[in-house]
Amino acid sequence: MREETSIDVLKVWLYTVAAVLLGAWLAPFLYNAGKALAEISSAKQTNGFLEWLAGVCRTAGFTKFFEISLWITAAALFLPMICWLRGGQAVAIGPAWRLRLRAPAAGQRLLPNPRGFRQGVVGFLLVTVFFLLMAAALVFAGVLEWKNPGVPLVKFLLRGGIIALVLAGLQEILFRGIAMGIFLRAMRPAVALGMSAVLFALVHFLNPPPGMNVADPDAAGVGFELLRKIFSQFSEPCAMFGIFSPLLALGFVLAYARWRTASLCLPIGLHAGWIFVSGLLGSVTLPASSSDSLMRVISGMSLNQGLVPLAGIVVAGVLADYLTHAHDVTDDGKA
Repeated sequence: MREETSIDVLKVWLYTVAAVLLGAWLAPFLYNAGKALAEISSAKQTNGFLEWLAGVCRTAGFTKFFEISLWITAAALFLPMICWLRGGQAVAIGPAWRLRLRAPAAGQRLLPNPRGFRQGVVGFLLVTVFFLLMAAALVFAGVLEWKNPGVPLVKFLLRGGIIALVLAGLQEILFRGIAMGIFLRAMRPAVALGMSAVLFALVHFLNPPPGMNVADPDAAGVGFELLRKIFSQFSEPCAMFGIFSPLLALGFVLAYARWRTASLCLPIGLHAGWIFVSGLLGSVTLPASSSDSLMRVISGMSLNQGLVPLAGIVVAGVLADYLTHAHDVTDDGKA
């Protein structure tokens, strides 16, 4: 690993740590501000946007504010991080495949992909259809139950699809476009793919699971208390196996798709499908109270946990490999 690229790898991890720590510090202040807005809105009439925002803050718990706080700090530190990687030079941001931090002496550049749109659509449909079929099988087996989403289905699907596409695009630019690009310049492809998957899994593991709360969400520093609880899950085999392992597998599949195509189109499609189907199934299914304990271990409390999503992600990775077998790209970025 060259000194210049090894320093860039260190900067990526330092940016991640700084965003997490700053987000944990900011979370209680954001929580108090949100609850104050909700209280003010209930006492007097406000405009439509503030009314909507106050309604969201009124029903959100501290863990939701914690997640939003992490996103805010990550976004706030993003441009300083890019400037830091470039040694203070001006940042030139164009299309995703033209984002350059330095002229790479090694690694793999992102290239325009003439098959990109088709690969993205097929990746989205592949993940969505496959996981819907698995959900139907789990409902038939009595592990999950259908429930009413509470909103019109067409509106819910449209909104969920737009959110999934936006989130997937932003995350792929960050994880596979920038971070993985740096990793590929600094190390062998297999190691770079593995490090990219670990970074992706760790960041998403920071989302507090349902039921995890803090005693006093108003207290200063309570974000660090929640952060300690989240990291304490690494000592729990069920959390590692049921939550972290599927995230790690998903991160590796997305990294592999980016490496095989030298493009973000296929990983964006696969990732958007995962976000969309996770949100959809979380809204229309719930764990069956009478399900067998063994089936709960296999499937988890939702389709994001356990052996079932892990196997589904692996199958999606195999199919993604099949989709890209005719579009191999060498390590130097040439098709």
